[in-house]
Amino acid sequence: MPTRSVTALVLGTLLWALPLRLFATELDLPITLDYRILGRALDEQLLSGPGKTVELLADRSGCNSLRLSNPRIEGTDGGQIRILTDISTRSGIPTGNHCMLPLEWKGVVETLHQAYIDQSRPAIHIQTINSNILKSDEQVRAVPGVIWDWIKNFIQPRFDAVNIDLAPATTGLEDLLRLTLKDPQSSASPPLGLAFRAVTPTVAGLEVLLRLQVPDAPPGWQPASDRVLSTEELAHWDSAWQSWDSFATWLIKTLAITAEPELAKVLADILLESRFDLRDALADDDRARDPVRDLFLNTWERLAPLLHDTRLDIPGIQALHYATFISAADALSALDRVAPHLGMQLDRHSLRSLARLLVPAVSDETLEYDTDVDPALRRLLGLDPELNMDEPEESSVPFAWLIPAAHASQITPTLVARLTNWVPATTEIDDYLGTMAQLLDQVVMAERRKGKVPGDSFDIYATLLRTTAWQESCWRQFIRKDGEVRTIVSPGGAIGLMQINRHVWRGLYNIDSLSRDIGYNARAGNEILVHYLVDFAIKRKEDEIGGDTRALARAAYGVYNGGPRHLSRYRKADTSRHLQLVDTEFWRKYQDMEERGTDAVKACYGL
Repeated sequence: MPTRSVTALVLGTLLWALPLRLFATELDLPITLDYRILGRALDEQLLSGPGKTVELLADRSGCNSLRLSNPRIEGTDGGQIRILTDISTRSGIPTGNHCMLPLEWKGVVETLHQAYIDQSRPAIHIQTINSNILKSDEQVRAVPGVIWDWIKNFIQPRFDAVNIDLAPATTGLEDLLRLTLKDPQSSASPPLGLAFRAVTPTVAGLEVLLRLQVPDAPPGWQPASDRVLSTEELAHWDSAWQSWDSFATWLIKTLAITAEPELAKVLADILLESRFDLRDALADDDRARDPVRDLFLNTWERLAPLLHDTRLDIPGIQALHYATFISAADALSALDRVAPHLGMQLDRHSLRSLARLLVPAVSDETLEYDTDVDPALRRLLGLDPELNMDEPEESSVPFAWLIPAAHASQITPTLVARLTNWVPATTEIDDYLGTMAQLLDQVVMAERRKGKVPGDSFDIYATLLRTTAWQESCWRQFIRKDGEVRTIVSPGGAIGLMQINRHVWRGLYNIDSLSRDIGYNARAGNEILVHYLVDFAIKRKEDEIGGDTRALARAAYGVYNGGPRHLSRYRKADTSRHLQLVDTEFWRKYQDMEERGTDAVKACYGL
């Protein structure tokens, strides 16, 4: 590992702050520090030579030497730290330029240690309580006499000098909490009085008791769920949600960089879930809590178990910041549960402070909210870097949009041009729906050429696309309102033909193109549906579980409508009444589309 202060890892291993105990105004958090913290302290303070080595003894003649290397640390059932260190010695009698009776010996020294908190400053110290010398197999005792003296005089004191400084960790956590928490009786940050009280070695790691002095809730304090947001709180929400979305997107992209493919897919699902949560929060006018607070807690509830299990998989210096971030988020989540009166507030400043625990050098610009298409984000979701279905140049053939779909392999620009700003009159419905069918057929043909949808599911996919466009917009991109032609935009920010939500799909599609270009909107919605059909419904065998191959379409639409957690909602009894109605209507339309095709959509227009 690169050399770096071990204290950077301490806050990072404030792992799993549970169970919690609250005694009056004292909150005790038992926290496990991974033994790799101590390994890092040994690397930096003792074995700092090449390959984790240290030369503890070397006389001028080269006759006597003592070298330690490669420490291995573990906890014991007896509450001690066991360190096994390779030892290489040479001993003899120096005589001028010669060494009489030289003896070289290699083996392993076993040292057992207690751990304690330094009460004069926040630090963990270790104290050697026993030593043993083992042969290289680490099992059979072998005791060259001179080595015992060397252990006592050279090895034990050097081990006892190693410590883990907790002060920077304490300061880092206090700084974050100061930005995030507010005393309900004043506008100042609460005096939390954070301190490390005790440490106990276990097999799992160093169990440290972290104590926070938590202010009591003032008399008459009401939980946020019992009151509506004030005007000031609503203003905070309106300014903070973009910062939250930027932070969550950046976080998951950053975590996915070094993740294995399967883990990256799970992270991508969590990102979409957080985006759907944001969509719902933006559409909710009856807010009873700070929505950013809930967005953070909901997302962290999904992320925490996953990241805890893989917290040290990231090597080197990245692992330090990775673990630091996890610990801080755990602390915020724990405090929100046991002391909600502190009113955790996450805004631009606190979220950026949290981000810099993971990547200290991350810039403000990187964390800014923007709507540009991000190829890295598209790759994370398993999509091509750009939405591209080989759209051709403008055809020179007159009335190219009239070419039958069976002969079309691309979306025809003239067809898109004809549909742009077209809000059909009653007498134009047949012509309009026929033209829209041409567009959707061309999308289907282009998808066939890509080959992602399995052949035995292709008809289901094609009907799914047409039915989704019917369910979402009645095959419309534009409506007439106040005498003007406008793109359909829902109150929650869903745009156009396929009702692609600008908040859920920010960074994945061009917002302007979704609005003005019906062909782009159709292709984007198609790409999303194919992703959900193939990577969710088919992969998770919803056809077998649902007892009908068409269950694939029902499952894919559930995710399209509600996010990754909605894959199986169509077949669950506890699905909300509202969503049951949505799914029932979709299923009715799907069957109608199978039977009647384009004519089924006329029902939208009273025909």
